[in-house]
Amino acid sequence: MGGGDRQLNFYRLPADEVGRQLGSGKDGLSDAEATERLGQMGPNALDVKRKEPWIVAYAQQFRDLMIVLLLASGLLSFYLGDGQAGTILLVLVFFNTAIGFLQEFKAEKLIESLEKLVVNKARVLRDNELTETASTELVPGDIVYIEAGDSVPADLRLLTEEELSTNDFALTGESQPARKFTHAIQAEVPLAGRHNQCYMGTTVATGHGYGIVIATGMHTELGRIASLSADTGRVRSPLQREMNNIATRLTQGTVVLCAALLPIAIQSGLEVKDALLFAIGFASSIIPQGLPAEINTALAQAASKLARARALVKKLSAVETLGATNVIATDKTGTLTENQMTVEHFLIGKKHYDVSGGGYEPSGSVTDEHGQPLSKSSLRELELFFATAALASNARVNPPDDEHAVWYCLGDPTEGAAVTMAAKAGIDIAALEKSYPELREFPFDSARKRMSSIRHYGSSKNLYVFVKGAPESVLEQCDELWDHGHVRKLARTDRTGILKENDLLAGKAMRNLGFAYRILPAGTDISKLDLETTEQHLTWLGFASMIDPLREEVPAAMLAARQAHIKVSIITGDSAPTARAIAVRAKLTDRPEDIEVVSGEELAALSDTRIISLVRRGGVIFSRVAPEDKLRIVSLVQGSGQVVAVTGDGINDAPALKRADIGVAMGRSGTDVAKQSAEIILLDDSFHTLIGAVQQGRVIYQNIKKATLSCFTSNAAELVVNIASLAAVSTLHIPLAISIMQILAIDLIAELFPIAALGRDKADGDLMHSPPRNSREHILNRRSVADLLWCGLLIGGFAFANYLLFFGRNGIDPQGLASGSHVHMQATALTYLTIVLCQLANILQRRSSKGLFTRYQFHNRSLWIAIGFSLFCVLHIIYNPWIAPYFRSAPLSAADWLYAIAAMAIFIAIREFQRHNRLHHREAVIALHHEAVQKRTA
Repeated sequence: MGGGDRQLNFYRLPADEVGRQLGSGKDGLSDAEATERLGQMGPNALDVKRKEPWIVAYAQQFRDLMIVLLLASGLLSFYLGDGQAGTILLVLVFFNTAIGFLQEFKAEKLIESLEKLVVNKARVLRDNELTETASTELVPGDIVYIEAGDSVPADLRLLTEEELSTNDFALTGESQPARKFTHAIQAEVPLAGRHNQCYMGTTVATGHGYGIVIATGMHTELGRIASLSADTGRVRSPLQREMNNIATRLTQGTVVLCAALLPIAIQSGLEVKDALLFAIGFASSIIPQGLPAEINTALAQAASKLARARALVKKLSAVETLGATNVIATDKTGTLTENQMTVEHFLIGKKHYDVSGGGYEPSGSVTDEHGQPLSKSSLRELELFFATAALASNARVNPPDDEHAVWYCLGDPTEGAAVTMAAKAGIDIAALEKSYPELREFPFDSARKRMSSIRHYGSSKNLYVFVKGAPESVLEQCDELWDHGHVRKLARTDRTGILKENDLLAGKAMRNLGFAYRILPAGTDISKLDLETTEQHLTWLGFASMIDPLREEVPAAMLAARQAHIKVSIITGDSAPTARAIAVRAKLTDRPEDIEVVSGEELAALSDTRIISLVRRGGVIFSRVAPEDKLRIVSLVQGSGQVVAVTGDGINDAPALKRADIGVAMGRSGTDVAKQSAEIILLDDSFHTLIGAVQQGRVIYQNIKKATLSCFTSNAAELVVNIASLAAVSTLHIPLAISIMQILAIDLIAELFPIAALGRDKADGDLMHSPPRNSREHILNRRSVADLLWCGLLIGGFAFANYLLFFGRNGIDPQGLASGSHVHMQATALTYLTIVLCQLANILQRRSSKGLFTRYQFHNRSLWIAIGFSLFCVLHIIYNPWIAPYFRSAPLSAADWLYAIAAMAIFIAIREFQRHNRLHHREAVIALHHEAVQKRTA
């Protein structure tokens, strides 16, 4: 028995040989044999990775190095007896971790289980008796019966079939149902070409048949892809890498500086405990305690905004990753298209008609060649054509229900499109079926490429044969032509014209379906009719052209992606002509001739370098690709330094979705596997929503950058004050100018809310006409660090100067002053206030590249409310008699406030002067560049 071995090519063996190798016969297995095999092979189920307990998921939030630093500082504060600082630091740690955990926990609750892909029941032949059993109990060698509407419960090699076709798009990417057969295939073919097999996770579109189980559970093709996904590790997002880079540098800097300054503090006369507390305060001045909370809050706000825009974010870091995206590798079926066959045109006589509306929803209109809707009388004139489309089809279209968000088709999607066309023309399908029930049918077969349905029709109840099929096949059986109610002999020129139109539309990847009819002689005995004599002397009605339609918003989204310098390529399991036709409609490139198509066979022969160059150029279609091919493409492009977003909805997309920097699954048409593997789910399946999410990602990174630099500015100022204080303690025996609690009050109260409110800022400039940011470029680079140190020197210098001036203005000698006395607390409160006011000015200045005094400052109402709340908290920290002692503060006079405000004003003046000079210099450089270009052109 070799049912678990994926290397056995059962599709290349005759059906009886497959049964022999699997130890099964035409009567199926016995119950005893099936039970024994079940014990050996295990249940027919996927090994789904169980969800981790919530406590484990929460613990993973502590992998952030900055969180670890805060936690260590808090625990050390408790150990040294400073419970106030320790409590605040630990509360901050749990607040930071809770934000990220709760967002991801809520998102995971919305994702359905992978196990739903496996059906609950299957009809299996055991001891020559067809019984129903749990699909989990199927074993290799079982013979299973499947019919239209069923989900395939395991991988099957077909033994018999009657017009059997399956919807394989979720596994192979094929947009059309795959017609099945039973004979062996002589050559080796890819998965999509093995039409004598059916696969777990697919559904039966038409017909019925028997198949022998060749693989179950994790040995199926679905299981293979699940294993491939499980083996594919996620990569850290650009934001995670950036925050890790910042945390690493901070850790190194903090350890080195604390180790260097701790002995100096002890030598300056501080007791060991006080020196250690100074070191913690010094570390607190370097570590931006509020930054993780501010970033997580900004990401959570962006995630909520995206949710309202129909994009569900499973991981917060994914929001920002979208903004760094260089390359989008998109699926075609269900992502760019509706995954619902739709009739767009039909031809009757020599007149062309268009049909509006997409999918299976019967809403839309029929228009003539001039775009004018047909009147009711004109539609009645064409009623026979529409009735034939409905009566020669077995598919049914149904409205949305608990399991389907939109109108859906039961049966062949091509037939569903024909039925929907008739409904759009005003035909009551249910009433038509009831009035004219089918008396006999000659089913479709791939040899003659047509089918027939015999019914009474019309007021006279004549016996009609309604025929549909491939236009060339139906046309060759026609003698006459129906032309808007008039019947005439079918001329050679008519045939030539019809076939020419058929070829023209087929070249545009349209699927054409021809319709004809015949009125049988009175008294015909239906039971004696045979196929050959029935399907002859037909009257041609016309043909309808259908396609899996492009989503209306896709071309505009493609244009927006190109303007944003994002390279888009299509990776699909569908055929090259169909994919190219959709790509042209989608405007994948500005010019259709720039689109390059690479087949799966050609891809295997391409070098890694060539693949990378193609994708980085954009406008490429990879057709007929397997899951491994898609994973290879994504991995190669990632390795070249690009940030890759992958969209998909099928089982075959799961490994690439998981591997990508950002996996984007379709929420409505997507399979459970795709949703499980992705980090973002588009609830409306819209490519346009993805581009909107990219824009939001760019905005949020811009805001995170502002928040990060703003946050580090106050830390730089606190660092300057601490170093100056240590120097003053060492040389002049003046007590420290700021306490740990005041440093925490700056980071966690005064600036936390305004910086968090920056997450609501709109874009500063036209971000979607700029290239994506370089994911390898750090927020903390030489230029930004130099700017931070300069700002820190200004603010820290002003704050320490105000600290010393306080003693001079009040005639107090600070040397030997007791730390913690009322006067000392007043002086440190002034240090605290100066840093706070300058920091609020710094936050406002960093918001816009154009400076402080612009209209941009007034669009974010939340920021001004946050600043007002921060000042309210500052007043309580300084003046509230119950709160001030906790923060080592004491009330200040009006004169003290004037000194703090003066420091803020000087800081603003210096920064605005610098900004003005930079802008002037930049404009001069641009002008010189344009002048040089004009000279070269001349």
